Amino acid sequence: MVSHTDPAGFAAAMAKGASALGQAHDGTHHSLSQPLMRRYEISALTPDGQEVSATRGLIAEPLIDEAFTAFARGTLFTTTEGPVAVEDLYPGMMLDTADAGPQRLLWVGSTLLAPPRGPEPPETPLLTRISADSLGIGRPMPDLVLGPRARMLVRYPGCATVLNSDAAFAPASSFIDGVAFVGLNVVQPTRVYHLALASQHILLANGVEVESYHPGENVLPLMNRDSLGRFLSLFPHLQSHTGFGTMVLPRLTTFEAERLSAA
Repeated sequence: MVSHTDPAGFAAAMAKGASALGQAHDGTHHSLSQPLMRRYEISALTPDGQEVSATRGLIAEPLIDEAFTAFARGTLFTTTEGPVAVEDLYPGMMLDTADAGPQRLLWVGSTLLAPPRGPEPPETPLLTRISADSLGIGRPMPDLVLGPRARMLVRYPGCATVLNSDAAFAPASSFIDGVAFVGLNVVQPTRVYHLALASQHILLANGVEVESYHPGENVLPLMNRDSLGRFLSLFPHLQSHTGFGTMVLPRLTTFEAERLSAA
């Protein structure tokens, strides 16, 4: 295993305004005048079979956060070796998928979500807890806690009209109802994860169909060279943005999911 740390993002931020930056005990940097910096933990399987790990310090941009904030610690994934908690998964393991059978796990990313600073809670809950058996027997089992960027598989009659597909992935947060789906604010540092395979697939988390990580088909080609290079540095197993593979299903926005669920 190769392990290295790249703190350049944090060093640059500190150099620009050390007096304005305060470091929480979770390692996340906060500031009223500086952008939020976050540490991202990475583990990947290279094409030659070598496992590499790294820590990156970067500004917490939405595109980057999306790659790390889907599943809370303790989430159980179905593997060929049985259920395994997300924090115990490592590249090279075979995960069961609902669409293509066992697939090799190529990348694991994680970061810490810190409690919001100040007396006012955030308007949007950061975590979504799905009560056990609320989607059917064993779905989920036990309760499933998803991060802010998690997407679930949905099947609505209107999907075919909107997306030309019978099924799609939708943000888990769009289903919050205060009963089966409960929004949770982060009150202590909470580690969250995401998982990438050779392409987008349907994973089973506590028995619920969820999306593996994929950046989407249209975002990366529009990025400038520096931004793309910074983003791809988080995925040492890839040679280019095309390495994320194909998408097996389209995605619904929060608005589209809410509209279709009410139809």
